[in-house]
Amino acid sequence: MKRKIFIKPFLMLLLMFTVLVFAACSNGEDANGTDEPSDPSDDNAVESDEPLEISMGLNFDGTEAPESGNEVERLIEEYTNTQLDITHMVSANFCERLPVLIASGDLPDVIPSCGAPNQPYLLSAMQDGVFWEIGQYLDQFPNLASMTDIVYSNVEVNGELYGIPRYRPLSRFVTVYRKDWLDNLGIDEPTNFEEFYAALEAVTNDDPNNSGSDDTRGYTSVALPGDFGLDFGLAFGAPNNWDVDEEGNFTADHETEEYLEGLKFSRQMYEDGYVNSDIVAPDRSTREADFENGVTGFFAAATNNVVSLESRLLNNFPDAELGVYSALEGVDGERRLEGAMGSNGILMFPKSSVETEEHLLQLLGFFETLNDQEMVDLLGWGIEGTHYEMVDGQPQYIDYDVYMNDVGFPYRFPLVTAPIDDVMTQGQLSELEERVREIEVENDEFAVMDPAINLISDTRNELGADLDQLINDAKYRFVTGAIDEDGWWAEVDTWRSRGGDTIRTELEELYAERQ
Repeated sequence: MKRKIFIKPFLMLLLMFTVLVFAACSNGEDANGTDEPSDPSDDNAVESDEPLEISMGLNFDGTEAPESGNEVERLIEEYTNTQLDITHMVSANFCERLPVLIASGDLPDVIPSCGAPNQPYLLSAMQDGVFWEIGQYLDQFPNLASMTDIVYSNVEVNGELYGIPRYRPLSRFVTVYRKDWLDNLGIDEPTNFEEFYAALEAVTNDDPNNSGSDDTRGYTSVALPGDFGLDFGLAFGAPNNWDVDEEGNFTADHETEEYLEGLKFSRQMYEDGYVNSDIVAPDRSTREADFENGVTGFFAAATNNVVSLESRLLNNFPDAELGVYSALEGVDGERRLEGAMGSNGILMFPKSSVETEEHLLQLLGFFETLNDQEMVDLLGWGIEGTHYEMVDGQPQYIDYDVYMNDVGFPYRFPLVTAPIDDVMTQGQLSELEERVREIEVENDEFAVMDPAINLISDTRNELGADLDQLINDAKYRFVTGAIDEDGWWAEVDTWRSRGGDTIRTELEELYAERQ
């Protein structure tokens, strides 16, 4: 049976060995002139031969992965003329499994990196030719090439591109909190760290939920593999991983006094019992449950899961109210946030499963087509009657949590390779959804970038994982009281002697070459 696919002129050349070309056009507007999202199964289509089989292993942040062949997946397959075989893996487990999968050589056609593509094992694989370099092909795919240059340059490895960036705002970090609890306590949203600490104390000790029991905690921390979650160094004036001065000299964040001041703040939170004792537990779903189930008052989140957190919170506490802010004022009065890559890692194409250039171009064509208006609306809104309804001629989510678990977490966020918020049909947004979009724009002003984000040090490639673990262990030991300040600086000196100084020298040389 033949399937249908919408094809743009530039894709006809790429796919002409499989496609019979017919005239096609669709403006995505319905007959009565409303802005209803385009129907992926519109009859204005081009018929092609057998669907392209694509296997993917994707990270998943939802509660229950959808079954294969569900309606959303079927619509994607029908529009793109593909047959998808997707394995959804919980993000925390995925980050642990990825190096094992790469080492085994048994990889699907498409697999993402775990965050920034700068882990030593991943850099080694790239340099060993495990993945296709795709930068040379981007000019054939206008949608994929539409992201700003900084998004691509941030994920390049020595000037080469080994995957499609999964677009995200440059800085999407926020803190969500129980506004209703603060209202009960007569406390305003904190604007600086002194107010923040006072709020943590009150939420922990002053019965914000009026239960009469000691059943609340100020803050919940979560740390993904290779990370240390209870980290306020940047807000206290430390750099984002690395700093470079006017002479091109590099300094690591943990080498600064400002970073230690941030650790002291974390240590005080831990000693006073205002944060969970298992501060490096990697199970994000359990930590999110602390917030949803009324255990904790403050939780570090990203803009893409704020509305979902609110939905799950309201399922448990219908009268609850969620608040959100981005950056607190630091000791110097400035607001500082981690500037990220502008993407959540990259989608990579292993040569072991994608053996020919022809196959690679077909896969790139699939992701190009996902940025067509019909697919953007499907990924952005879901299916009418299931995930959204039309209100005054505009789409509105029926249940955002259902949309996120059915569409957002399994398909939109793992697969989106261009900014779609401004491209998707504009709809009715809640006050919180509007605020989240405003924060994503505001955060650009507070983002502190890492000057070494795309500088690849050979020594870091070889020793980076062990050195990162050394410093993360030292952070944990300091915050929990196992070592004092002298012990902290001793660990920093160990980091320097075991390879940190060599990494610094290599970064300085690479940086100088690009000036």
